[in-house]
Amino acid sequence: MGKYHVTNYEQMSFDDFNQPSGLPIDRDNRWVVRADNIPWHDLEKQYALVFTSNRGPKPLPFRLVFGALMIQQLLELTDEETLEQIKENPYLQYFVGQSGYVYQRPFSSSTLSRARQRIGDDEVLAMVDQIEEMMIAKGVTSKIGKRHQ
Repeated sequence: MGKYHVTNYEQMSFDDFNQPSGLPIDRDNRWVVRADNIPWHDLEKQYALVFTSNRGPKPLPFRLVFGALMIQQLLELTDEETLEQIKENPYLQYFVGQSGYVYQRPFSSSTLSRARQRIGDDEVLAMVDQIEEMMIAKGVTSKIGKRHQ
């Protein structure tokens, strides 16, 4: 895999998210609120350390990959179901940093599996737990998944 380069990051605002006309989107949706409270750029700097080789294709953006892994962990989904949920849900597409809603998977299930292996299952779980603790500290208490029941 190619070396990961941290992007010149600018947080996309909910108002910039391009959704199909007529599709009502709620800025108070739990995934929108959560996405807006995650320090994506700081986490991306840690992610860049995993990709030190210049060989292979350029890695996918951190928010896209880790956002999908986080959705998978919080909702306890398979790789296939995670990508189907993202394909069907504009809120999840916003959460993973898409610029607008498109009815397609952001990448293949094998890419998700490779990303999880590359980062490490334990590291993914630790990062998700760390973000969940940060959400609680910020007062973002929207319940997502079985972990919050």
